[in-house]
Amino acid sequence: MANLHKLDRLVGSTVMAYRFALTSIFSGALFVLLLCSLHLLQPEFDPTWRFISEYALGDFGWMMHLAFGLLALAQISVAITIFPYIRTVTGYIGLVILGISAIGVIIAGIFVTDPISVSPDDATFSGSMHSTGAMLDYTPVAALLISLSLCRLDVWRPMKKVLLTSAIIAIVAMFLFVLQIPQDGQFGPEVLAGMFGRFLILADIAWLIIIGIHAFRIGASREVNRGN
Repeated sequence: MANLHKLDRLVGSTVMAYRFALTSIFSGALFVLLLCSLHLLQPEFDPTWRFISEYALGDFGWMMHLAFGLLALAQISVAITIFPYIRTVTGYIGLVILGISAIGVIIAGIFVTDPISVSPDDATFSGSMHSTGAMLDYTPVAALLISLSLCRLDVWRPMKKVLLTSAIIAIVAMFLFVLQIPQDGQFGPEVLAGMFGRFLILADIAWLIIIGIHAFRIGASREVNRGN
């Protein structure tokens, strides 16, 4: 009887979690839509070396603030969605890192960055806070740890290859991005940090949406079974 009650509680929490899965899917997709729109609306920011954060400096800055909010919402929604499935220390560490990443994105979204031409020594308070928030975002690391944990479960095992591949792509993108950062902090057209940064953020979003889609399928399937 106790086992049946525990199973019913697990199913119930999983079914409820799929609603957050939907949120992660739509917020992630809207983030990509806003980011693509900003490339068209503010072409003065060369995407090869200017950071996406700089879109907040233009006439459509509110869209970049909203995009950061949507990214954080996707991260938080995924964390809530997968919480019922986490069973390992690795998975819980990944959840903590994902939560810290979401906090970092929120901070980066609240505080406007300085122009890329401003040196670290001349950074404003807002620019420093934005940089601090951005440095807290380690979504690729969370993605890998969480994927390794989820793949141990039967309901997630069919997604093992997709999850691990997307997580590894995000990790590689993160290292490539870090390698683009000049040691002297001086950016220019010859530094392709903007391009690699965009690749990194899209890799993060891809993993978040993949998690959301599969979690939604699991939750929708179990809700149908409960109805029957």
